[in-house]
Amino acid sequence: AVRASWILRGTRQEVATPGKNRQTTVFGALEMTTGAWVYNFGRRNAACFVAFLQMLLAAYPNAPAIAVICDNDSIHHAKVVDAYAAGHPRLHLLYGARYSPHDNPVERIWAALKAHIANTAVTWPGRLRQAHAFFRQRSPAQMLTTAAPWASPWLPKSYAQNFRTPA
Repeated sequence: AVRASWILRGTRQEVATPGKNRQTTVFGALEMTTGAWVYNFGRRNAACFVAFLQMLLAAYPNAPAIAVICDNDSIHHAKVVDAYAAGHPRLHLLYGARYSPHDNPVERIWAALKAHIANTAVTWPGRLRQAHAFFRQRSPAQMLTTAAPWASPWLPKSYAQNFRTPA
C-alpha cells in the first residue's frame, strides 16, 4: 500500500515495491465489551466468510448471541452465508447502511492497520507478518480505543479526535 508523502522540491523519492500487487482478505471481529480481537486471513469469498463465522461461534461458545456487523459486500449476502446463519440461532448478521463505513467500529481498526503497513516495501510473507504483529501488539483496551468513535464511553472525557464535522 502506497500513501501520499512529502518530499523536498527537486528531489525524487524512490518507491520500493514488492513486485506484485498481491492482496488478501482479513476477516475481523471485535468483542465490544472486552476488546478481544478475533481475525482470520482468507480469500474474499462466501466460503471463507462462513469459516470465519464458525471461528466466531467456536471462540464464544457460551455467548447467548453473537452479532456481526457486516458491510454490504456481496459475500455477506451469499446464499451459503444466509443458510449458515439460519442454521445457527445465536448468530445475528446485521447490515449497515450502504457506503457508511463510519458506522462500523471495525472499519476504524482496518484504517489503523492500513496506516501501519502503508509505505513499507516488504515481501509478501513480510506483509502478513506485519499484519499479525499489528494485531498482537495491541491490547484489548487499545483495540477498543481504536474502534471507538469520538463520543465513546471507553475514552476519557479529555480525549478528543479531530474529526471534521460533516456538512
